[in-house]
Amino acid sequence: MVSVTSAMPLTADGAVDTAAWCERITLVHQRLDQQRLLQAAQWLTGYGEDMLPQSLELAEMVAELRLDQPAVLAAMAYAGYRKGMFDEKVLVQSYGADAAKLCVSVAALATSSLLEVSDTRMLAGEENRQVENIKRMLVSLIQDFRVAVIKLAERVQALRYAKHYDEARQQRIAEEAASVFAPLANRMGMWQLKWELEDLSLRYLREDIYLGIAKQLKRRRQEREQQVKELVGVIQQRLQQAGIQAKVKGRAKNIFSIWRKMQSKGIALEDVHDVRAVRIVVDDLANCYAALGIIHSTWSHVPSEFDDYIAVPKENGYQSIHTAITFDDGRSLEVQIRTHAMHDNAELGVCAHWAYKEGDKEGGKEGSEENDPSGYAEKMGWLRQVMDWHETLDGIESLPELLAQRVSEDRIYVSTPKGHVLDMAAGATVLDLAYRIHTELGHTCTGGYVNGEWAPIRTPLKTGEQVEIISGGPVRPHRAWLEPRLGYMRTHRAKASVAAFFRSDSQMKSTRRGRSILQNVVAGVGASPLSDEAFNHLSQLQGYTDADAFFVAVALGQESYISLANRMLTEPGLADALQLWSQSDDGVAQTFPARCGFRITAKNRESLLRDITSLLADQGLPIAKASGEVLEEDLALIKVEVTISDWLACLELLSHLSYLRGVVQVVRYAV
Repeated sequence: MVSVTSAMPLTADGAVDTAAWCERITLVHQRLDQQRLLQAAQWLTGYGEDMLPQSLELAEMVAELRLDQPAVLAAMAYAGYRKGMFDEKVLVQSYGADAAKLCVSVAALATSSLLEVSDTRMLAGEENRQVENIKRMLVSLIQDFRVAVIKLAERVQALRYAKHYDEARQQRIAEEAASVFAPLANRMGMWQLKWELEDLSLRYLREDIYLGIAKQLKRRRQEREQQVKELVGVIQQRLQQAGIQAKVKGRAKNIFSIWRKMQSKGIALEDVHDVRAVRIVVDDLANCYAALGIIHSTWSHVPSEFDDYIAVPKENGYQSIHTAITFDDGRSLEVQIRTHAMHDNAELGVCAHWAYKEGDKEGGKEGSEENDPSGYAEKMGWLRQVMDWHETLDGIESLPELLAQRVSEDRIYVSTPKGHVLDMAAGATVLDLAYRIHTELGHTCTGGYVNGEWAPIRTPLKTGEQVEIISGGPVRPHRAWLEPRLGYMRTHRAKASVAAFFRSDSQMKSTRRGRSILQNVVAGVGASPLSDEAFNHLSQLQGYTDADAFFVAVALGQESYISLANRMLTEPGLADALQLWSQSDDGVAQTFPARCGFRITAKNRESLLRDITSLLADQGLPIAKASGEVLEEDLALIKVEVTISDWLACLELLSHLSYLRGVVQVVRYAV
């Protein structure tokens, strides 16, 4: 369930008791200066009592994340600064330069939405503002992660107060939290903020689901809490008997995680293993596995529910052992096992780094990222990589999409023939893995062997598979690899490598290639070649004043040739304006769904027909008719007829067929 913050202490007349609040917060967080907080809170009261509860609540959230006093002061001042009650100069005088700078930086992230608010194409200026806003957030996080932590806490607070907003505002805040801020909190390893952002956003985006699960949990909450209390006692006693010192506590699972597990596994709430859960926290790594041995030797475990994130940590640095057992009552129970350091890192994420630095100062030692147990340097490294990739991709993929994938927790783990385990984004392909190993291996990749079986380069990989990359092609990537609909690559590492290769070509060469790509696509569908006038018209429709710049964008992958061709073929009147069918073989445009023929001219080689039929089967396209003949100059002509649903499917198939080894030309013809 969503957490509820501590009630604000009130005076006899109902006003916020700032002295009591400061005493309470400094009693728990002794690093904070009680007198300084009291002065800051009393200064705020001069601007009115209305915003004081909200300001102190945000400050308390930040204090609970173990940030320092300037961060707590910045959180306290944030609401007033955002409402324009005081400016930066006044804030510096009252709260100090560090707190003022943090407050202003957090406010700068709220200048525009981080998401597109509609499905329509954004104006260039709006899109640029959106991208720049996310860049500011990432740069702020790299330079001073306290800015992002305060922003995440502020978004949690915004969702808590969203019940007072109109529905449109609720939806916007919830969508932004679900798409950007909850994944970012996860990627920063901050579980405390992550689960509340997830639950509250689900509450507004899918109220039926949220309330349905909440009611089921509430109905059995007392029974479940009593069961967990008894389970904790039994496990604690068993560990003590084995000489293992441990803290054992019940662990609540948030509603969003329950719903996601129900969705991914297609199961009911009662079949979710970790609705009942306990967490075991021990002193050291050896005791983690010793405790695991006790748990598994005492109770039967569920093999499909075991994950060792200590041996193979999540990309955000999370470490813990997860297992599920069948307890004495015959029902399942999830058990998590970790050390105290792992627990702090899981709860606080990057904030554990700040707590570590503060501890070093108190101990008279100099903190450093190299020996920081929170893994702060690793957590920040991915952000710098996001920024670098966005610059390299240069418009091929939007920054929100890039950020969304990089903060995703879904990862796969595959091994090489030499036994090296590599982690990648879920859905990564054989080609992605080739680029993960080495850029040149990616450029020359022709496929691979997955668990000993041949696999094309666009084959998605799964955890546990052993993959051998096969290379041998020319040291040059294919432009089709950058087409998102074709599925050759998913990771941004691979996309950035390919984009960088094409960007190294001269402007003139890119211009010729972009024009050639579009002419080849048009020829492939059986339409007439595009004239210079048609190209000028098309480039202007795409927002380019210069046709050469348009060609370069196509060559570099900034413009999808499949999307462009689909627009030419489907937008009312555009095909006529471009004279696509004036001198074509068909004479008229194709209507869908329809049976289409494809003439494939290729070098006559072994397995050519098998590769074509395998591709069609992979696309779910049964062959209605096929024929073949050998031509002069060691060429083969193969004709196949299949039923196509629309122009997009036709264009995708043309691209896939053209990519097959030895294919010279593919042309659609009407049947």
